[in-house]
Amino acid sequence: MPATACLEASVGPGIGQPHDIALVQAMLVHVRDLDGRSYWPARIDGRASDSLADAIDRFQEDFGLLDAAGDDIRCMISPASATFQCLREATARELAGLRAVTGTATLYIPPRGGAQILRVMVARLRSLGHGGDAPLGRRLAALAERIFDRHRFLIRFPAPEDQHPVRRVRVHFHGLKWLTEQGRLTSSEDPQSPVPDAVWALVADETRPIGCLTPEQIHHAGRRELWLRHDG
Repeated sequence: MPATACLEASVGPGIGQPHDIALVQAMLVHVRDLDGRSYWPARIDGRASDSLADAIDRFQEDFGLLDAAGDDIRCMISPASATFQCLREATARELAGLRAVTGTATLYIPPRGGAQILRVMVARLRSLGHGGDAPLGRRLAALAERIFDRHRFLIRFPAPEDQHPVRRVRVHFHGLKWLTEQGRLTSSEDPQSPVPDAVWALVADETRPIGCLTPEQIHHAGRRELWLRHDG
């Protein structure tokens, strides 16, 4: 289950992949018309609908994107269209870097400066291990690098609490932000905001090539979290 950072295919009346539709919906949520209204006041659900086509049409009309000299099609947004370019430029800066989990309506924004943090964390894991376990440290370092390379978000592993030897490791998302169905931007630092299932699934999928790490969702401190069982 990969992630995409841009529109892959056209979105319009009755057509569009869920992740592409969600990207368009999210952008339209955060763009206002001259009356201060959101072009898409409904849920971000990744579904094509007549209402979404109408919202695209209204955006195109208001921004003058359907004149005779243009190639854009009414109610349609394609990756190379002037409509999509205009929509990206009009979208709030807080959504810069927005990515979608393929096949879903889950949208997230990777943290800034993640590469620098990753380098320091990986160096420590490889030199000191995790909780004194050197093989586990190397596997966690490889997992963190793989996830950052493929999805651009950063995972960390808080120090174990009284576990000798370490058998389970908690996964923490560092600085990750995502959009709720209502278009509200939230983050992994908000204890009241559950991490989307699709983000959990991305991490779980990436553990398979590493080996000896089994993802488990458990409840810890009153919230659902992802832990990795070390079978090495």
